[in-house]
Amino acid sequence: NKEIYLKIRQKIKYIMIDEYQDTNYIQERIAFRLSQPDYNLCVVGDEDQALYRFRGATVRNILEFPKHFDDCKIIKLEKNYRSHPKIISAYSNFINSVNWRDENKNYYRYPDKKVIPAETTESQEYPAIFCIWGADKKDEVDRIVNLVEFLKKNGTIKDYSDVAILLKSVRLNHSGHYINAFKKHNIPYFCPRARAYFENEEIKLLLACYAIIFGFYAKDLNRYEEKKYIEEGIHHLGKYLNSALKDYLRRKADQILSLREGESLNLTVSDYFYQILAYKPFSDFLKDENKARNFSIFSQLLNAFQVYYHISIVTFKNKDVIKYLLFNSFFNFLIQGGMDEYEDPDNPVPKGFVQIMTIHQSKGLEFPVVIVGSLHKIFQAQKQIDRDLTEFYPRGRFEPENRITEFDRTRHFYVAFSRAQKLLVLTTPEKPKEYFSPIWEGLEQWPYVKRELLKAQKFKSKPPFIPKKFYSLSSHINVYETCPMQYLFYREYKFQPSRAGQILFGTLVHQTIEDIHRMVLDGKKREIDEIEIEKFFEENYKSLLATGLRPLAKTPKESALKQVITYFKQNQDLLERIVETEVDVSVEKEDYIIVGKVDLLLGKDEKLEILDFKTQPRADYDDLLIEKYRKQLCLYAYIIKERYGKMPERLYIYWTSEERRKDALMELNYNEDLIQEAGLHFDNVVKKIKERKFDVRIKPDVNKVCKDCDFRFYCSMQGIIKFKGDW
Repeated sequence: NKEIYLKIRQKIKYIMIDEYQDTNYIQERIAFRLSQPDYNLCVVGDEDQALYRFRGATVRNILEFPKHFDDCKIIKLEKNYRSHPKIISAYSNFINSVNWRDENKNYYRYPDKKVIPAETTESQEYPAIFCIWGADKKDEVDRIVNLVEFLKKNGTIKDYSDVAILLKSVRLNHSGHYINAFKKHNIPYFCPRARAYFENEEIKLLLACYAIIFGFYAKDLNRYEEKKYIEEGIHHLGKYLNSALKDYLRRKADQILSLREGESLNLTVSDYFYQILAYKPFSDFLKDENKARNFSIFSQLLNAFQVYYHISIVTFKNKDVIKYLLFNSFFNFLIQGGMDEYEDPDNPVPKGFVQIMTIHQSKGLEFPVVIVGSLHKIFQAQKQIDRDLTEFYPRGRFEPENRITEFDRTRHFYVAFSRAQKLLVLTTPEKPKEYFSPIWEGLEQWPYVKRELLKAQKFKSKPPFIPKKFYSLSSHINVYETCPMQYLFYREYKFQPSRAGQILFGTLVHQTIEDIHRMVLDGKKREIDEIEIEKFFEENYKSLLATGLRPLAKTPKESALKQVITYFKQNQDLLERIVETEVDVSVEKEDYIIVGKVDLLLGKDEKLEILDFKTQPRADYDDLLIEKYRKQLCLYAYIIKERYGKMPERLYIYWTSEERRKDALMELNYNEDLIQEAGLHFDNVVKKIKERKFDVRIKPDVNKVCKDCDFRFYCSMQGIIKFKGDW
């Protein structure tokens, strides 16, 4: 698209690309095209750390980069500031042991490449690299446990997270013996990608509850491939089957059994989940963050089930269909494939846990102590991707196919070995493969090393870089102020709401009004009529349903369309003054970033106005809601001033459910003091969030705040609110 290309190109003067060894042919073409005609292009990379062939990446891009330009400047980054000199020497020997040329003398690694310790690197004399060669898996893990306990007890490491075990794969058949050993010796570990989600007790308990509610037992269970998960769940449930939970499960199972032709229950598959969470032991599990996050994943799975199979509420007609699809198809597929547990993308190395991760995961990370396993396993390279892509690449293949396994294996383990800062340990329960001999041969074995020298060391780890968090004015600040508990579950833990009709309604109105504004900005205002608006509306509706939101009933859907058309008809003058729509705004604070979106920016006579849409009925000026919106718009005004160099003249809320414009358009007074006050207010709210103050101290209005909240059952059982309902 030439138009889009020119728009992007005009905004870019310099391009910098990191990890260039992991780019593919198409990405290279895009980079070259965007950098034309000046080619102010800087790439950084290391072909020795190329790991992403399975994504179509090729080291050709970095090796041949200088050939594309007449005056390409090459800067060699040879000093290693990370690792002990002995470790650098060891992994350099390993990678240099491979012949990186083919019979035609083509190089697949920069020749004469070297890595040297930086002058500032500490190099005390102690055993910085050794091995563990167990007689079997038990002997191997016993020695690893002994090593970790030795390092922690003697203060050589300060925190368990200073130790990382790197493996080719962390599925349970690769990592299970390490995990079991750490459990046995009470050493905390973190291995979210072991695909062991369904091994957790709380998840087995949930599976058991669903099996009881939908009657998936007896003959059904006997024929079920993964019945052990449900059987174990039912066994564990016996420990917790207090009368309240027992009565609930029996009652819900009876309701489904007693359904007759044409009857239905006003309950979704997800509704049962949120009701179950109200009862012990699940309500206790919710207070444990790891278990709560596992529950959140379960809520997302149930939502995916409902969307994929187009199931809304439980009926006589679909009750058996739900049962068999849920267990024989959905859960069966997930259990057999395995699922990862929660992992914080902003903090992949949480404190207090030995890290067990794949070598791919460790890319870009570093640890005082690195233990590398999988040395006895056969390494399989992803050759097929090269074969599949060859016909699409005009330049053909690069590396010889018969050398790919050797090249990729060497790069893979070079990455693993080079993650170590102070101590590198190679571990195996049997003889390692011969190709590791350049780094393995001659190594001392734990525990037969100079332990006193190691004991005297005090390894220091760098604090992890955790980026500033983003807090949205609408979806974070406002939610927390409405209910801290809702913030914890929906925003922090990301539980998937069971029913989201109000979310669909508001988003549908907003998106369709935005379509009108964009047509106006594109100079197509005359093309807009009710037929065109209805077309936008239906397209948006279909797109939103595809995300998993539940369909609107006929009346609310008609009401949503009416709100949009009424707005269009009554605001022709406003449409003439549009400056920008859906303006992304942000303010960077000392320890967080506030973001928001201005629905509409209006302008006339060099003056700016902000307009924000709300789909609910107009609130009174003295309503607390208005004060909340005023603070939000005040902050928007401050950001707009920073961007455009002038303060907006007016702030408006437009209540789209009002039929008359004079009722819909509400002006909010503001001044510099209010802007300052709003900024301090948001600082205070974010401070509470960061300090994890999620207790509900002021009881919310049950009819307004709690009526449609999935956690109303939980909060009611906890005594936070009094909710009356049939559940």
